[in-house]
Amino acid sequence: MKTIKLLLLLAILLLLGNCAASKWKETLVSEGKITDAVSNAIIDFLNTSKLSKKDSIFEVLVTDTKDGIVKIGICGAVNKIYPRSENKIGTYDEIFPSQYIVRNGKLFYWSDTTQVITQEIISVLGKYNHIDFHWNEEYIIPPLLIDDGKEGIVYYFCKNDYKNYKKTGSNTIRQHFTSPKLNCNK
Repeated sequence: MKTIKLLLLLAILLLLGNCAASKWKETLVSEGKITDAVSNAIIDFLNTSKLSKKDSIFEVLVTDTKDGIVKIGICGAVNKIYPRSENKIGTYDEIFPSQYIVRNGKLFYWSDTTQVITQEIISVLGKYNHIDFHWNEEYIIPPLLIDDGKEGIVYYFCKNDYKNYKKTGSNTIRQHFTSPKLNCNK
């Protein structure tokens, strides 16, 4: 009798766990701006990747491809942001982050060349101690670390349906992943 009760309890717990695990999928959106695809990637990353527990600050790389796919990479940030003299509020930059999302106390930031640098992004980076205004720009190159083994996740989203996506690990010096086949003609 104890065994039956234990099995029944285990089945109920598994059923509840599966229901809770799939709730996050209901928050994904199928269309919108590129920021919505980034949000979908972050939601998936936080709910499925062990890497989300390793860091509290993540760099996001967004690539808008020609073949109807948006490629979004998420990796724990290795370096702080080192502003150059031209990185002023109200200016555009290809490298300096101009977008961010904070979820579950974790910071995700990326560069969006259609958005200007704002005081808000600078304040958020400062709050997370992830910006260094004191590096000496006369050396031309900031004190960057290169971590060839840093792992991450790369998401491939169909532009016509952000709920249609696949993911791989990020290419590192140790591992190489091929881009998955994604049918965006649905």
